[in-house]
Amino acid sequence: MKFKIDDRTEEEYIFFRFTNNKTKDGQRRIEKIFKDLLEVTGREISRDSILKFQNWYMTKYSHHETRKKYYTNTRNFLEWLYKKTGDYRFRELKELLVTPKRPSKKINSILLREDDVRNVVSAIYKLPINPHDSKMRHYYSKIKFIAFVLLASYTGQRPESTLVKLTLNDIREALERDPPMLWIPEEKDKESFPHWVPLHPVVVEWLKPVIEFYDIHPQGPSDNRLFHKYPVYKLLKKINVKAIHTGIPIRPSHFRKFFEQMCNNVLMVHPGLRDYIMAHNTGSLDVQSYDGKLPSEIYYQYMEKWGKVNLVPPEVKLEELIHNLSPTGD
Repeated sequence: MKFKIDDRTEEEYIFFRFTNNKTKDGQRRIEKIFKDLLEVTGREISRDSILKFQNWYMTKYSHHETRKKYYTNTRNFLEWLYKKTGDYRFRELKELLVTPKRPSKKINSILLREDDVRNVVSAIYKLPINPHDSKMRHYYSKIKFIAFVLLASYTGQRPESTLVKLTLNDIREALERDPPMLWIPEEKDKESFPHWVPLHPVVVEWLKPVIEFYDIHPQGPSDNRLFHKYPVYKLLKKINVKAIHTGIPIRPSHFRKFFEQMCNNVLMVHPGLRDYIMAHNTGSLDVQSYDGKLPSEIYYQYMEKWGKVNLVPPEVKLEELIHNLSPTGD
């Protein structure tokens, strides 16, 4: 929905709030927060503009009480619009707002951004060849591990309870769909929540050679699991890439947190879409609303936010790794 706030609506709301708050400080605060809302949203109320405003005041103000005042006043305005118009969508918008929490005295130990993932991808790419491995195995492992990191980062799936359960057939079928969508059945999800997962073009690009190589050099039945917990953990421990902002070593579970933080703080993805893809808060109304959408609708809404995100550093060349898969490198 999109609702334009005209001058009359503004005057009526301010009059209503001032009637119930007689103190000068309270009225000044109400007026300032409302003017900020009008400016940041461009006087248009919608899902995107409300999330944009929330991101604005959470970024601009670090003091908990100030954030709480913005949160409360924004909810009050949306509730007033609901009572004025009878349009229940204003209450749905109100529920998008997240209650500000008092900041912990400890820094968030898991804080990742795009460059953190790029650093992991680059470190895997630069690994020297193991003298005990064949050249073909070395380069195939690089492609496969980078594909895992990208899949985890672009989708937010649980590495240890979902990604390690995926088979070659699961990936092959996902790549054959148009648009590319991975189906996670309930037995492969920690919350037993069956859902569709959009595959970003970058993920598709890196998964394709994994499947193609396997088809040429079969290593077992196609219902075998593609990724395994211990080798991934061992590799990340070996390259020992530390998060830029916190200095902690990056581990497999951190990529799910990266996806969530990108959705919340950078891309401003709708919470329902975020939680549906992550299979998180699956009982919420927002998630249930996405459960009723077509896979293509989920894909295009995902790509609208994530489409321009590229987590592969320019120095990492997939073509070079594929070239080196042949025994002769020709």
